[in-house]
Amino acid sequence: MADKNYLHTAYANSADGTDGFTTVYPNLNLLDGTKDFSGTWTNSSSWVTDGTYKGLTVKKRTAQWNGIYKTFTAPQSGVYTFSAYVKSTAPNTNVQRYVSVNGGNAGAVVPNKLIGNNFDWLRDSFNVTLSAGDTIYTKYEITGSGPNSILWTAGHKWEPGSTATPWMPSSSEVTTADWPKYVGTYVDTNPTSSTAPSKYDWDEMKYRVYLDGIPVGGSKLLSFDLENLKADTTYNVQVNQINGNDESDKSESVAFKTLLTN
Repeated sequence: MADKNYLHTAYANSADGTDGFTTVYPNLNLLDGTKDFSGTWTNSSSWVTDGTYKGLTVKKRTAQWNGIYKTFTAPQSGVYTFSAYVKSTAPNTNVQRYVSVNGGNAGAVVPNKLIGNNFDWLRDSFNVTLSAGDTIYTKYEITGSGPNSILWTAGHKWEPGSTATPWMPSSSEVTTADWPKYVGTYVDTNPTSSTAPSKYDWDEMKYRVYLDGIPVGGSKLLSFDLENLKADTTYNVQVNQINGNDESDKSESVAFKTLLTN
């Protein structure tokens, strides 16, 4: 029997795929003000601004506790993912991640996590199942008492689903320039997509595809494979055209229904 061919797709901000490479199209952020910690953030007065990382404002703290956070309210029941960039220095900083659900310790639902000491930038993430109206927040703390302890954080994000996709602003903040600008593809018989940008053939993205009003990917040609669809479900698809930082209005919505499973 002949091997099955798989089309692999990735997205990036540069023509060689190295800037912002991702094999998962990014979801919009469900929190506002995460690029620059604007708006109301609890304990913000205990942190100072210290440059940027990946274009995101960095907040810095040198004393114990008072982690900076913004509370998220689940708009509907389902699985959500939190992610953030974190960095630390000194051997006894003991950076911990704490999560609170509905005003209490998340406990077994989202266990607190020791991130560690003296580490470079990393992206911490977890997913959690919430009910509509649940409130939750995540904060990072210096729990050690050693000298010269520093904690930095940036790019907090809440998004639907169980995968941490690249940081994005919220729907009220996003512009065309925030989305990936290049799409890469290749075909082979391995169902797993490579994480090496050099494996892909890159070109400017000319079209963006929307599923029920939500961007789910892009292409250089007016063709696109929709994946991970539910059986016996009706979807609405739209497309718009991209030209640099300009884009057309979305096309008229086309509805289709997936087949029942066998």
